Amino acid sequence: MNEKRLISTVTLLTSLCGYFYAKHIEKDAVPIVMISGFFGAVLGETIYSLINEKDDNDKHPPSAI
Repeated sequence: MNEKRLISTVTLLTSLCGYFYAKHIEKDAVPIVMISGFFGAVLGETIYSLINEKDDNDKHPPSAI
């Protein structure tokens, strides 16, 4: 999965969760959706960097010194 698709998917899912949470507590949805979307983007970036780091470690194992 490429970086843009992963980050967009996580951002969309967290934004939707924030929207449904805001509707559940009967508050204005805009600020909650914006904050949850921001956290989703950060989470997506973190997940991608962890996956990318794991792939790099698998391709280049540490050398014995």
